[in-house]
Parts: sequence; C-alpha cells; structure tokens
Amino acid sequence: MFTENQIKLAAAASAMAHPVKVAILECLTTSDDWQESCLADRIKIPREAVQKGLQELRALGLIEGSISEDRMRYKLNKENWQEFKDYIRSNFD
Repeated sequence: MFTENQIKLAAAASAMAHPVKVAILECLTTSDDWQESCLADRIKIPREAVQKGLQELRALGLIEGSISEDRMRYKLNKENWQEFKDYIRSNFD
C-alpha cells in the first residue's frame, strides 16, 4: 500500500514531530553521552517527558542507550543519524 520511501518519510517526520524529541537530538549532537536526568535538567522539562522522547527516538533507531555505572546513558546512533539527515536532505531539497 505504501512505498518504502513513504514509510521512511513518516518515520523521519515522527522523529521531529515534538519539541522534546528535537531538544533531545540537539543535546545528543553536542555531546556523545547523556544521562536521562541530565537531559531533563538541560532541557528544563519533566523527566517523564524526556523518558518518553528517548523511548521514541530509540525505537526509530536514531539513538542508542547503554548502562554505565548502573545508569542508562544515551548517545546518537551515528550511522542511523547520518542516514536520517541524508534522507531528509534528499527528499526536501
């Protein structure tokens, strides 16, 4: 019913569909390693909102999480992030 291109475009739009997710991505592009609580403090929004945004971005494959010192830490999935940026550029130029 939908083309692969349409499905990818919808996923890309979903990643940018909420200011929380945009703010998280902005933070993660400036540093390789963030804890959820630090992101909440930096963005100045409730931790629950950050947690939801992180879950959605992780499901899209744009970020990844790992446990370090008993804490979850997040960073961009650089390969998928680059693919995402290239995809946006190629479809909106």
